[in-house]
Amino acid sequence: MRTIRATTISILALSLLAGSAVGVAAQDEEAAAVSAFTGVARPDGKELPIEGTEVTLPNGFTESTPGFAWQDRWESSDPRFAGDHIVISNWVIDPNWFDPWSRGEQANILIATRHELTNDGGSWLGEGTSLASTDLDVAIETIVFVGRDGYAGLTAYAIIDNTRTPATFSGAIFPAAMPEFPEPYVAE
Repeated sequence: MRTIRATTISILALSLLAGSAVGVAAQDEEAAAVSAFTGVARPDGKELPIEGTEVTLPNGFTESTPGFAWQDRWESSDPRFAGDHIVISNWVIDPNWFDPWSRGEQANILIATRHELTNDGGSWLGEGTSLASTDLDVAIETIVFVGRDGYAGLTAYAIIDNTRTPATFSGAIFPAAMPEFPEPYVAE
């Protein structure tokens, strides 16, 4: 009888270990997968106080360093990429920026941004570039986020459409760091 019990216990133990191994393998596969997301930046944010400098460039454009700082909340289909969001930006804007905006169009502007997105699981630090163009009627930003804390080792790439309110975004979380930029090509 003891032999049967010992055998039964051994079989159960091996089954549990095998099941655990399958569960760990499933978690590893999930961690190794690319996860796409979509989301929205809540429009009820607030401008943050900052000290900035504006310089009129020789071509009449205005360079603002920093241009503005903003705090809002991002909602996302992937809970890892949702939470409290702060952006600070520098920009160069067309001297006639108000004319297109008064008509509901985009002004000509180049923006460099730094983002921080934080939630209970960790945080993301990102750098982005934006272009708004009167002729193209676009206001688009691309941002590469580096995962920190609970998201260390992950990279999120986001594309933000700022042509509407609230702004929408889409992108993907990669289970790897962003590769280094290559050196310029040198012909032999």
